[in-house]
Amino acid sequence: MSELFCSKVISEIIPSFRAIIANKLLDKGMTQKDVSKLLGITQPAISQYKSGLRGLITEKMIKNKAFMAYLDSIAEKVYKNKLDINLRTCEICKATRDFGVIREKDIKEFLCLLQIAGSN
Repeated sequence: MSELFCSKVISEIIPSFRAIIANKLLDKGMTQKDVSKLLGITQPAISQYKSGLRGLITEKMIKNKAFMAYLDSIAEKVYKNKLDINLRTCEICKATRDFGVIREKDIKEFLCLLQIAGSN
């Protein structure tokens, strides 16, 4: 039986994504408490993102200029309180594939609900 790719996204990709967004918001001068409210997570989680203890940010993410530009736009929307990234999990997952952060061949053994829905 195949595993849903969503479980990998939630355990690995979303924390990395949140870490990058949290650090971008902190760089704008926001407090950890304010960032935690915007992202819907705890302040200690923000502290762990800031210190690199949570949300592995890979070189592949950082070196991907298109992906980082995408994250800049997401961070700006979150900063203006116009986007809840917790409601955008599938969009974030798709972006990681669209920008080549995760290659389709690396997830062949997983099932993706977006791909299943698109094939019907």
